[in-house]
Amino acid sequence: MASITKLPSGKWRALIRKRGSKPLSGTFEKKKDAEAWARAEEIKLDSIKKHGKASTPKGSTFADFIDKYVEETERVKPHGKNKKATLIRLKSEFAGVLMSDMSERLVSDFVARRIQDKNHRGEPISGVTICVDLSYITTVLKWARYVKHYNVDVEMANAVRQTLEARGLSTKSNERDREATDEELTSLFDEYQRRGARQIIPMTDIITFALVSAMRQEEICSILIEDIDFEARTVIIRNRKDPKYKIGNHQKVPLFEKAWEIATRYIGDRKTGRVFRYNHASVSSSFTRACQKLEIEDLHFHDLRHNAAGLLFELGLGIEQVALMTGHKDWKMLKRYTHIKAKDVHRAYREKLMARLSTAEA
Repeated sequence: MASITKLPSGKWRALIRKRGSKPLSGTFEKKKDAEAWARAEEIKLDSIKKHGKASTPKGSTFADFIDKYVEETERVKPHGKNKKATLIRLKSEFAGVLMSDMSERLVSDFVARRIQDKNHRGEPISGVTICVDLSYITTVLKWARYVKHYNVDVEMANAVRQTLEARGLSTKSNERDREATDEELTSLFDEYQRRGARQIIPMTDIITFALVSAMRQEEICSILIEDIDFEARTVIIRNRKDPKYKIGNHQKVPLFEKAWEIATRYIGDRKTGRVFRYNHASVSSSFTRACQKLEIEDLHFHDLRHNAAGLLFELGLGIEQVALMTGHKDWKMLKRYTHIKAKDVHRAYREKLMARLSTAEA
């Protein structure tokens, strides 16, 4: 039987002690809430002891489980903004759905609705995006079963995922290889030059910095003066994008001549704060508007990373060195930035052949 006690603060604590289980406690504003929680937990513990798993609490919804999952796991490993946004959307999609009613059919109906949705560019939601949705549904279900010991089907979303190709959806990401041409870059620089003092964000410098640093727009707008080693000419990029572990994924990268010149110019005599004090979303919007005005099709600010990585390879840097600059962990992810063409192989072959012949003649 649980013990319910009133604390000096006026709140109520429920304490459950059962043989073979760790003590459980919770603090509540009202005594009736403490008693209700204690009854539910005791039923759960009895069910786990008897069956190995417990039925989900009566009246609890999938959205409730998402909230509890976020509350408990966010403290251990902070969630990225994309994960947070997806979980919030899933709460809305399954609003009012009891956890006990969650089924493969309901998840399949959710996918049918998502197929009818459009993204922010007015394009149909991709199979890859729907796969992400399903993976987070599975994440919450696994947490409920293996961490909280509730009797839920963790495979329902995975089963629906197997139907995506039959629905005509591709579950493989399209590898984007767009990069800015010299003519497009010249047009962009000329456009921003014409704007002169009318522009708030110095886009010419931001674009140039991206081209010589291979950083993402969010990384550029987030680097701190405190993270710069002025002697070694390096900077720490914090929480760099990573498929698994973005939070805490800090990388120290060099700032080459032009990047260093631009950075120090914006730092001035400041000792702390961001090097570039601009919102990364505003940088992206400005770039997009300029491209639209110049009728440059399908070019994103992120595509400048392709230009930057390609230049680093052209200058002779090795895979490991370029990967340090771009933040990629392996060659499979980095290779699409190289844009190696047959003529490049011809040129490299001739250069190495001539170098070998010159050595032999000497």
